[in-house]
Amino acid sequence: MITLQTIWQFVLRHMLHARTAVCVSCLTVPLCSFADEGLPTLLDEAMLPGIVWVTLDSGESISGASGLAHVANKTVMTGDTRVQVGSVTKVLISMGVLRMVSTGALSLDQSVEALLPELSWQNAWRDRAPITIRHLLEHTSGLDNIRMWQFLSTRPTPSTPLIDAFSIGQSNLLTVRSEPGHQYSYSNMGYTLLGMVIEKISGERYEAYLARELLSPLGMQDSTFFFTTQSDDSRLAMGYVGKDLEQAAVPMFLRPAGQFTTTANDMRHLLQFLLGEGDIDGDAFVDSDLMQQLGRSTTTAASRAGLSIGHGLALAMRDRHGVIGDCHPGTTFGFRAYLCVFRDQQKAFFYAINGDIEGVDYERFNVHFIDKINMTVQPIELPSGAEVLAAYTGLYALAPSNMAQFAWLDWLFNSIWITQADTADGLLLQSLQSPDQLLLPLGEHTFRASERSIASHVFLGPDNRRLSNGLYTWERASLSLLLLSWISVLAGIIGFVFVLVRGGWLVLAGKMRAHAGLMLPFLTLVAMALPIGLFWQQSYLRFGELTVASGLFAVLTGLLSLSLGVSLLIETRRSERRWVDLFALVAALQLCVVLVFHDVLPIMFWR
Repeated sequence: MITLQTIWQFVLRHMLHARTAVCVSCLTVPLCSFADEGLPTLLDEAMLPGIVWVTLDSGESISGASGLAHVANKTVMTGDTRVQVGSVTKVLISMGVLRMVSTGALSLDQSVEALLPELSWQNAWRDRAPITIRHLLEHTSGLDNIRMWQFLSTRPTPSTPLIDAFSIGQSNLLTVRSEPGHQYSYSNMGYTLLGMVIEKISGERYEAYLARELLSPLGMQDSTFFFTTQSDDSRLAMGYVGKDLEQAAVPMFLRPAGQFTTTANDMRHLLQFLLGEGDIDGDAFVDSDLMQQLGRSTTTAASRAGLSIGHGLALAMRDRHGVIGDCHPGTTFGFRAYLCVFRDQQKAFFYAINGDIEGVDYERFNVHFIDKINMTVQPIELPSGAEVLAAYTGLYALAPSNMAQFAWLDWLFNSIWITQADTADGLLLQSLQSPDQLLLPLGEHTFRASERSIASHVFLGPDNRRLSNGLYTWERASLSLLLLSWISVLAGIIGFVFVLVRGGWLVLAGKMRAHAGLMLPFLTLVAMALPIGLFWQQSYLRFGELTVASGLFAVLTGLLSLSLGVSLLIETRRSERRWVDLFALVAALQLCVVLVFHDVLPIMFWR
């Protein structure tokens, strides 16, 4: 997803200055202190401010902090520095919901549509597959992930009712895009709905209920779901999105999906609980059978076809760097976090970095902590070589894409092409967005990516028309249609460039009146410089709002098709027609028609 924040991060990420301040504190017994010499080096090489972390290894807990909590003030990270964890919040929300299930207040199979009838549900499968609590927990509801206005907006306050995230005239906001329960599709909206369910059942704000019924029993006394900002809490580290580019905490519409403030010590309590069987001080808190499902996908078509990788009731099973764990990443304004538990080996780690910098290889930190807790390497599943590989080749498109607003862009840039590998008995998966992957056959339509340990992909259906890696699903698509789409895009770009160059030459030559028709789209394109300039003047947090910049941009992008159509009509009636002008106008107009058809134009991120 491209935003102004992404652009700023890309330009500024390399400018963060190095720092070496280190502060380590012991948070647990039996170890009283531990200096991790590798982390300051990783921070400096990645140009990141600071980090807090905690590890668990067979009952031993180690914690520490490195770098700076606030660059300008030279405030160092310490063991009690508070951080924000983004989507790791979902793990806590899940545990709160599972606590309700364990007490009988909720059922995993309870219909959320019936619990929240005040919302405008659009579920074509409602009669046989209403959205349930389990679907929301496992991200299998089929709901969209997020809309721009729900993410980048200054409208929400710390007390904005959760229903406001779904009630701004969006009758199609809760449209179900795939049958509930059949496949994974990450949804921030889904976890906000879980927050609303907690409030409906408890009769109070979810923040207050979970503080009393979840955080207090877990011993997480230094954590909160309530909004906290650096101006109110001097212990909260400052977030960063570039060199000295501070980003204070931001209230959000979908806060149950990503608003949580904590410390490494408190997260140690959570890790210990996740490694257990659901007891707290010997008393049952969450049913043990639910704890076994925290990171195990069992209901999707991919899991039924034999793929272990997927999302359970709280975590996603990840096969990375030779080990398999149940993990959850988190990203929010100025922070990155990661949590991973390895129940079989009774090991775990958590870290939070106060720098969300575009282009940084955060996987290096995962490798560091995997090495720190001495994980046993997972045995590699060997290829079977028994598959008829030609049956799987072809083009596959995301079905559905993660965000409905960007479905057409995902069709262009995130489709994958599968061919038989030249150098091995396997398949080659190619994409514009990722490095090539070699898929080795394991039998029964399952494949293992060469860098993974166990099955990572499975083909679904009697004709193998669908492919899943447990977290994304692709469907066989038409290569001819994709090629036509790219031809349309390239032709349109050429047409627009020609209109700009030709129009600029006509202005300089003083021939605007003689080619008044061609000047219409030229002036429309030139006028777009005004809203683009206004966008750069306003905060990127208003990108999803109706402002002067976004409103003017919507009007101009909406007028673009009209101006091209009128220009084409005028130019065809000229006695001295220039065919190159006509071809350029047709090329640009056809792209506009395609974009209107796919609901890209006019561009309105506030809807």
